[in-house]
Amino acid sequence: MTYDEKLAFLSVTLRSFEVADFSLDILQGITLSDLLNISLEKDKKIAFRAAWVFETIVLKNTALLKSVLPQFLDNLKKQKNWSCLRSYTEVLLFLTSKKNKEYTLGNEAEEQIIEYSFQWMIDPPCPVAVLVNCLDVLNNLRKKHPWVQEELQAQINYFQRTKPSPALMSRTNKIMQQKS
Repeated sequence: MTYDEKLAFLSVTLRSFEVADFSLDILQGITLSDLLNISLEKDKKIAFRAAWVFETIVLKNTALLKSVLPQFLDNLKKQKNWSCLRSYTEVLLFLTSKKNKEYTLGNEAEEQIIEYSFQWMIDPPCPVAVLVNCLDVLNNLRKKHPWVQEELQAQINYFQRTKPSPALMSRTNKIMQQKS
């Protein structure tokens, strides 16, 4: 299947599947690496579908991340689509969580994740879903990187004053209760 055929498949065919159906089997030769490449496409809808399918498949079977983890981490600096970043930050939530028993992120990778998370959430057009995921990712990394705690606290205080949506308030209050 050519790259253009893969794009067309994602654009049309995946609309007919339920989330529970997503697996590598239904992708007809589209790999996780292909999905990551397609998630960087200029066509935002196709890019979103690729990122969402990637997220759904790898969070259902986290062992699949092993083959594409370097590519996924490399994509973090390239990804500009907020819809795709929502899916990317969901994967980052897993990677930085206590649930992750499979992957050890190196200091350099964690520092990049911290940097990107702060960059994304302070960008004014950042949607709340990405923002709260970034807050959780940073919260997950604060114990290993103590300097994050102070900046995270400052950002939480700022967001509670300037963007007091129910989702944001709920997430920030939860993080504040965990900080001790």
